[in-house]
Amino acid sequence: MKTEAVLAETVEQLERLNEALAALRRELLPGQPKKFAILAEGPLEDMRRLQTEIEQLTAQLAATSART
Repeated sequence: MKTEAVLAETVEQLERLNEALAALRRELLPGQPKKFAILAEGPLEDMRRLQTEIEQLTAQLAATSART
């Protein structure tokens, strides 16, 4: 799979996680902040991982375009 396609898919995954986290926030805050914090841990960890992947893929694309 091309780097551009992987990058697009990764960005979409990050957007979906952001939407899920926003929905969770709407459901649980301000009434249940502790429950929100616990349930948000997984999505936040995944979002950090995806952000790192996006940074790496962007660097790869920049390096590739610099060579051409």
